[in-house]
Amino acid sequence: MTVYLIGDSIRLGYEAAVQAALPDTAVLSPVGNCRSSNDVLRHIGQWTQGAQAGDIIHLNCGLHDIRYHPGSPKPLTDIHTYHANLRQIFSRLQQTGAKIIWASSTPFLQSVHNVTKPSRRYLKDIHAYNQAAKDLADEFGFAVNDLYGLMFVQDLTALTLGDGLHFNEFGNQILGNAVAESIRKIYS
Repeated sequence: MTVYLIGDSIRLGYEAAVQAALPDTAVLSPVGNCRSSNDVLRHIGQWTQGAQAGDIIHLNCGLHDIRYHPGSPKPLTDIHTYHANLRQIFSRLQQTGAKIIWASSTPFLQSVHNVTKPSRRYLKDIHAYNQAAKDLADEFGFAVNDLYGLMFVQDLTALTLGDGLHFNEFGNQILGNAVAESIRKIYS
């Protein structure tokens, strides 16, 4: 079995914890940040090349999609385009025969993040995008790893870095353990 981890910088943060929790499993992922659903759609074939029945693909994107560039009145990817992108991504992944786990995007400290970064993100958007993704994952019969729900009940001030979005070592450990557990659950 091979596990493919696809996701943004949050995935980059927890990836080492997943690998440590699954020492006998081949865990493959892109070297860099997979960014938005637009980027994932463009590269998903490359990032999951060789995936087949018996493998697991753990996937997330969304935090880049909801980002508002300075001065922009709308996010990078509107919710309808996000949904359409995910439908195409999910269709391609379904064709691999691998088991798919969709992970919700994590919460963030909006007031901290929007003061420290020139771009903006809003929790109202992540709620809507997570719900759209979950509904689509349910439609495809994919497992859902609710990382948003897991981290929402945590003290984010103690688990995030100064930007209020990315997680520190402790936060990444919590996330990595949850991702590894979702993989074990699907595998058993």
